[in-house]
Amino acid sequence: MDCSHRNFQCGNVISLLMFLSLIIFTCTSAFAQELSSPVTLEADEVVFFEIEGRAEARGNVIIRREDMKLEAPYVEYFIESSMVFAEGHDDELVVLIWGNRVLRGDKLEYNLITQEGIMQNGSGQEGPVYVYGGDVKIAPPEAALSKGWLGRKDLEKTEKNAHVAIWENANYTTCDAPKPHYNLYTTKMTVIPGNKVVLRRPRVYLDGKLLYTYPFNYEINIRDREASSPFTFRIKDDSDRGTGVIGYGPVVVDDRLSVNVHLAYWSDMDEEWMVLGSYGLTNQWSLFANAVYAYNSDEDEKRYRPSWGANYYNQGFSGKIYWSQAENVSIEKEAGVTYKGVLWRSPEVQLFTPWVDLTSNARSRLALYWGHYEADEAEVDRWGYGFDFSSSFAPLDKKNNNFTPFIWAQYQWFKYDAKKWRRQEIIDATWGLRYRVGEFPMVTRYAQRWTTGNSPMSWDDYSDRREIYHTTGIPLGSRWKVAVRTAYDFVDEHLDEVVYSLVYDEHCYYWEFIYKDERPMYSTSDEDDWMGLRLVIKAFPESKITFGGEVEEITSPAQEVGFVK
Repeated sequence: MDCSHRNFQCGNVISLLMFLSLIIFTCTSAFAQELSSPVTLEADEVVFFEIEGRAEARGNVIIRREDMKLEAPYVEYFIESSMVFAEGHDDELVVLIWGNRVLRGDKLEYNLITQEGIMQNGSGQEGPVYVYGGDVKIAPPEAALSKGWLGRKDLEKTEKNAHVAIWENANYTTCDAPKPHYNLYTTKMTVIPGNKVVLRRPRVYLDGKLLYTYPFNYEINIRDREASSPFTFRIKDDSDRGTGVIGYGPVVVDDRLSVNVHLAYWSDMDEEWMVLGSYGLTNQWSLFANAVYAYNSDEDEKRYRPSWGANYYNQGFSGKIYWSQAENVSIEKEAGVTYKGVLWRSPEVQLFTPWVDLTSNARSRLALYWGHYEADEAEVDRWGYGFDFSSSFAPLDKKNNNFTPFIWAQYQWFKYDAKKWRRQEIIDATWGLRYRVGEFPMVTRYAQRWTTGNSPMSWDDYSDRREIYHTTGIPLGSRWKVAVRTAYDFVDEHLDEVVYSLVYDEHCYYWEFIYKDERPMYSTSDEDDWMGLRLVIKAFPESKITFGGEVEEITSPAQEVGFVK
């Protein structure tokens, strides 16, 4: 036998205690101190080259060290450098495992001491996120910090035993289908386990077709299982502005700071824009500031409309202090009637207590209000209080999980320092029932408002209403669905509003087209018809990525009957 190498075999799997002894014998004392944790190797066949200080392992190779496990059909191990070279064969891939995290690929170079390496044509999973294609470099958090892969704040939120990964020319998706229905392709992706994934200006593909290229970096918060709002475009037709192209999305996403922009160009009104920023000051306080340059039909003027303030949240208590100048406001007073106007807040303060359980299925909270406003060419102070109440019930037909009632109510009392109108009291209540008739989901709810007194400001002045809303969902096969919601006004005995939804649902994403048709009994400027299209990617069970605009302002009929979330 050639004395330059030794061949160890023991059935299908061997535990190389002799091999490890040779490793220790060959290593210098300094190296032995660095690689203090034991390394075990198992394989169908191992050849040890003593002069070269390396070993070749073939067939069901497994290397273990601490919580790391390497599986491959072929491995070369260099003792002095602690470098491992692993290769796949045919359909057998190289598999690198740390705890519950798995990385697969064709070839791997990995250092057992530094725990740094590179996998060719890698694929892996981080929670619900799947990454595949391209090469991936891996390193422990401290090493990744020195390489500039992550910042000091990210390091503090990253597990010490995790491996930060840099992917090149890779794909990201949360679709679990064998052939993903959507993916984001990027030239560089940073995966910080248990924290976040950052994609450099990804291209968005839907069923293999390029949808558009994202103009900024895109961040997915794995810790909170949510994605930053995407940047996208849409086309809208507006009676005041004409036809416009609108783009919107984030330009800065950080643990504390976020900045979003909205850009629009209209055929009749030229450009409009918004820059919306927020900063997390502490765990309880956040600041916000918005710069808006937009048109308002009530003024017939396009101008700068800034706003700023702070939000507070602590153990269920929440609040907001808010300043705004020439703010565009759009408030749906009732079905078919939407108020549009201009408002100054200097400032407005809102405080809310935590929700308190009244019974096992009913809860309530207290609200306090104060504000100084300029509207309708008048300055008014308003203060008041209110109560919110909601209740949900078990299905009346428990066997079939059908006929589920619900109740919502709100009481508000306001006082004003005006000469004519000095007080307003508002009670809103909704009673509803969710049910199914055969394959058709339905929701019927009755809404009523009682008011006493009036407000001196149009945006804040409410009147009585008695309306019934009915929504019907109609499935058209496994993918297509239609839902329609109607609103009938008992006071005017008139159909005030119809909203239509058309949904195409494809496993991990869906398209929704929505058209809102307001039908006030008398034609006024408060009529607000619009249509919109959105694409929703079901990124996580708890959240979604939404590409679309106006449809986010209301609960669509398809959402109400449960066709989509």
